[in-house]
Parts: sequence; C-alpha cells; structure tokens
Amino acid sequence: MRNFYLWLSAFIIFTAIASSLPEKGTTTVPPIRLSPKASEKALPPLKRSQPEGAGQLKEKNRFDPIIAITSEAKNRGQIYTGTAFSLSEQGVWGTAQHVTAGCTDLVVLINARKGYRVTEVTQHPTADISILKTARGAKPFQIEERDLSYNSEGFHFGYPRGEPGNVYSRLIGRRIIKTRGARNTKESVLVWAEEIRQPDHNLSLGGISGGPILNTQGHLVGVHIAGSVRRGRSYSSLPETLLSLLQQTDYSAPRTDTEDKALYQVDHLRETGILLRKRLSVTKVICMVK
Repeated sequence: MRNFYLWLSAFIIFTAIASSLPEKGTTTVPPIRLSPKASEKALPPLKRSQPEGAGQLKEKNRFDPIIAITSEAKNRGQIYTGTAFSLSEQGVWGTAQHVTAGCTDLVVLINARKGYRVTEVTQHPTADISILKTARGAKPFQIEERDLSYNSEGFHFGYPRGEPGNVYSRLIGRRIIKTRGARNTKESVLVWAEEIRQPDHNLSLGGISGGPILNTQGHLVGVHIAGSVRRGRSYSSLPETLLSLLQQTDYSAPRTDTEDKALYQVDHLRETGILLRKRLSVTKVICMVK
C-alpha cells in the first residue's frame, strides 16, 4: 500500500509538471495594452452607398481610381495586433502583409496569452497579403474562385482595435491602392460599403487588417487591408491574389464546402463572429518588434 501512495504522489507531481509545459509549437505572449490613437476620434455616421455598376463586377484595369496610402515602419520594442484566418488545419494562415512586415516574432493566438509560434512567413511581392505557417491550424475557409458581382454581401470578421468585431457590407467596385513609405506598392483591390458595424461606433477599424471577408456561402472573397472610416469603406485584396501567392508555396488552397450556409446572413452576424473566433478560424495575430 505504501508503494501505491508513493506511485500516486509521483504521478500527481508528473501530471502537474506536464500540464504546465507549453504545447508543441506554442508560446506565451506578454500582456497587450492597446490605447486609441489621438487621431481615432468619433466621426459622422456612415452613409449608404450605391454600387458602381450592375451584374458581374467589371474587370480590373490600370484606369481604376487610385487611393494613396502611407505605410509607416513599426517601432522597436512595440507589440502590434492584426487578424489572421485559417487556410488549413495543418497550420496555414492568411493575413495582411503590413501586419507581418518588420516583425521579429509573430504569434497566432489561441487564447489571451498563448498562441502558435509562426515558423514561416511568405509575403506577396506587390500585394498586401502574407501566408503564415504554424504547428497547428483550425477549420479553414475555402477561397471563392467564381466571378464576383456588384452589390454582393460581405461578412467581415476580426479584431478591430484589438477587440472582437464584425462588419456587414456590400461590394460596390474596384480601386487601385498606391502605397508609399515603408512599403512602395500598387495593388488592385475591391471596395466594400459598410452597412453594419459591431460594436457600433465610428472609430478606426485598425486591427481588423488581415481579416477575412466572406460571401453568403462562407467562402473567402477578400482580405481586409485598409479602410476609410469617414466614407464607410473597406478595401480588400483580391481572392485570386491570395490563390497566386499560395501557388508559390508548398501549401494548397482549401477545398472544403461543408460550411453551414445559414451562418452567413446579416441577422446572424454577431453569432457567426463568435463561432468563428471560438473555433479559431478567425483569430488575432501578434507582431513583436525587438
């Protein structure tokens, strides 16, 4: 009996030690303190916008209107947040390139303080898209390969201002984003007119960058890369741009069509956002700059 109690004590100690060890491929992150920038003040209510055409979305061309954006370099000793979305249960994720640029360490969070350490980063040479690799993944999104149409519904999910948030929008046209500063690129993008925001405010959506924009089928139709709060616009990289970047890696685009289509209705926006974050299909990505 004495040997049994000795064995039981040793087992309890071993179990306690094992439970405190990090899961393979995971790491802990320091507390993240986010504060709104002085420029992120409340703005007038958003106005509804009409699509710039009807039927199938027009082909992209070099005469599309240009939007100029300034890209700032990240500061050493700081922590930045963005959004990532799953492309494979084997640990492939998509996000925006400006989220990953200049980072010393990247972590895809699985809870408030723990996440999968990013082991590989593949950045698009001209578009604002990056692909990340970690030890594990989550239920992925399928990339939409069919032609898009004006006035299509868009469901945005992510972490604006570091907190869970959702946006419902309509596809209204195309633009070209010309970036200068830390990055110097030119990219054809989609324009979405925001109709609903959760939480309901007129503050910057910074932090939702890298988040997925999904259609009524739950398929990926864009990656959020920029926005205009005053005009109520979101801009996204094209789904074919993400596909072209995947083709330059060893990873393949997800081919799963088992999503519950009832999730992608405007009346279910909040509940769908909660579900996608809970199963880590949409999660927060942390960038640390040393």
